[in-house]
Parts: sequence; C-alpha cells; structure tokens
Amino acid sequence: MKRSTIRKVEDILRDYPKIDKYIEEREQELRYPTATRDENVGGGRAQFKYPETTLNTIITIDDDRRINALKHQREVIDDCLDGVGRDTEVIIKELYFKKHQRYTIDGLITNHLINVSRTKAFQLRNDFVTECAKGLGLYEIAY
Repeated sequence: MKRSTIRKVEDILRDYPKIDKYIEEREQELRYPTATRDENVGGGRAQFKYPETTLNTIITIDDDRRINALKHQREVIDDCLDGVGRDTEVIIKELYFKKHQRYTIDGLITNHLINVSRTKAFQLRNDFVTECAKGLGLYEIAY
C-alpha cells in the first residue's frame, strides 16, 4: 500500500473521536444557514429577492455528501474495531484516538499494556490500517 494512502487512513483514524462533533456542526450549518450580507450599497432601485440559500440551495441533511462521508468513515472504523483483539484495540486507541499520545508501540510493549512482540504489534497496526483502507475504498497495491 502506498505511504500516502497509509497517511490518509491514519489522518481519518485521528479524526475518529471528533466525527460526531463534525457531523453535528455540519447539520447546524444546514439547519441554520447564514445569509450573505449585501455589499451593494447605493445604486439604483432593487427588487426584493429571497436569499439564494433559501430557494436555490436547499440541501437536506440526508443528502449531504459531507455528512454521509463522515458517517461512512465512522461505520468503517467501528466495524474494523469490532473485528480486532484487545491488543490491536489498545494500539489503535493509544496511537490514533488519544489527544495526547502517551506511548509508542515500544512503550506499550515495555509497560506490558499489550502482550505481543514488537514485530507482531507493528503487524497488528498495519493490518488494521489496511482493513480500514479497504473499507474506505482507499486500498491500492503499490507497484
């Protein structure tokens, strides 16, 4: 898998704890759109028009691409987390979900938070990232 794909998945994993907040913010943007201020001061007579956001760009929450993409990311990560063991879950939560990472993989092993070898720990992390990439449709084989 390409390094750029791995980084993309890792960024999505780091955003995972904030996905619900992002969805809520986007729903608020759609429910309460801000009207653009008319900067055309003076000039001739103007006829009253409804703001464009009201008539022309009505987007329902169900059809919004950004919300659907965030929900898809959340579902994929949840599914991947459901299918892993305790060690993988500890690795992923420590490396990606915490706001301030306390341990590296080596630190997790040294402090006996996971009970696998260093090679196996990296393999578990890589397998998880690969599964997430497949679920997100980002998986591609590097040639």
